[in-house]
Amino acid sequence: MMDDQALLRYSRQIMLPEVDIEGQEHLLSAHAVIIGAGGLGSPAALYLAAAGVGRITIADADHVELSNLQRQIAHQQASVGLNKAHSAQASMQALNPHCDVVALDQHVEGAALERLVASAGVVLDCTDRFSSRYAVNAASQKAGVPLISGAAIRFSGQLAVFDPCKAECPC
Repeated sequence: MMDDQALLRYSRQIMLPEVDIEGQEHLLSAHAVIIGAGGLGSPAALYLAAAGVGRITIADADHVELSNLQRQIAHQQASVGLNKAHSAQASMQALNPHCDVVALDQHVEGAALERLVASAGVVLDCTDRFSSRYAVNAASQKAGVPLISGAAIRFSGQLAVFDPCKAECPC
């Protein structure tokens, strides 16, 4: 049950008939996994935290570099040198302290990736390596968890949603 502060915080979403109280409560109890805290993972992480997703796990083994700051908006000047997952975690919790954010400062692979994906309601692939993309897709398919996959290079981008619960959906 949302208290008055939560109702006020999420009031603009709650007013949308597609969300309403029931939808917001679903978001508050949801778990999203984000693989990659760079150019795609940064804004996705901030928006999910702002929207009130109750638990977000963000994984990235890389560290913030000065050249990241113009496009990786979850990181600030003071974050240079820090792990990207931890930097994003701090920004997300500053934006919404009620969001439970777990930062994994490593490449999540194999059985650990499969367990992580299976614990989520949705997975966001925000990586920039094909080997990671294939591994996240395989874990999503195996667990039957919807996958949102994004890619960007220069001025081009792609976004795809794969729902293994639907037989007609490709992987």
